[in-house]
Amino acid sequence: MKLNKQKEFHDEVQFIAKISSYQNTFTKSEKKVSDFVQANMESTIYMTVTELAERIGVGETTVLRFCRKMGFKGYQSFKMAVTKEVAKSTHDVFDETNKEEFNEADEVHFIIQKALANNIQALKETVSIIDTSELEKAIDCIISSKRIVFYGVGVSGNTAADARDKFIRIGRFTEAFVDSHIQAMSATTLTKEDMAVGISVSGSTKDTVDALKIAKENGAKILSITHFTRSPITKISDIVLLTGGRETALQGGSMSAKIAQLFVIDMLCNGVASQLKDTALQFKEATAKAVADKAY
Repeated sequence: MKLNKQKEFHDEVQFIAKISSYQNTFTKSEKKVSDFVQANMESTIYMTVTELAERIGVGETTVLRFCRKMGFKGYQSFKMAVTKEVAKSTHDVFDETNKEEFNEADEVHFIIQKALANNIQALKETVSIIDTSELEKAIDCIISSKRIVFYGVGVSGNTAADARDKFIRIGRFTEAFVDSHIQAMSATTLTKEDMAVGISVSGSTKDTVDALKIAKENGAKILSITHFTRSPITKISDIVLLTGGRETALQGGSMSAKIAQLFVIDMLCNGVASQLKDTALQFKEATAKAVADKAY
């Protein structure tokens, strides 16, 4: 019963007012976090705990302590509350500035154009932030590795499976694991001859990062595909490929983020195929023939 009352308090009290109510309990460093978040809520929802800490000039532990002091389990639950507040504010503004009703056709047209713009923007962002030298290193690493294992959960897990299927077509021995237990077991079997690829938009997905840590301890090369330069996943990576298409805590499974991930996978696969040339072509033909009779 006590927990339910606490939840109602979280839901009913406006977020800024809630932060203010805790102001006297914060340390000097925690007040820096409080001041920054209140002044920059829209940018906060896209930051990892590492980025937020560095931006403010405090340690990650200070940010986490600030979150817990306000009653949140951790940074992600705190960021979700910020995201809800930003979404609510945006919705209120939209309601005030759009008094004239859209007809159904206008609304559908807007949805189509918005989705198109978001996806195009994600691809453009990816092109602008991708490091070509890191891309070349990743391609060389995939070619020289005995095994390539992809790790991801949720939508990133689907991308991992897509990557596995794509590389199989050009003759690379690849695997993909989305279950945290199987990820951990798989990572323990990797060696210095192998490569582990972690896919995570936030770069803070615990299961994926934990699997990569195990793989690294066993000598495997680590490639991460993520949106955030400063995040837990990049700290343990040998190679980092950045993607566009940010997502908030309420947008898990953002299609634009997924498209950006697939775009990078496509770059990698095409890069490997161009290096392997005739060998890749032979495997493409062989795998195409293997499933030719599966279609009418």
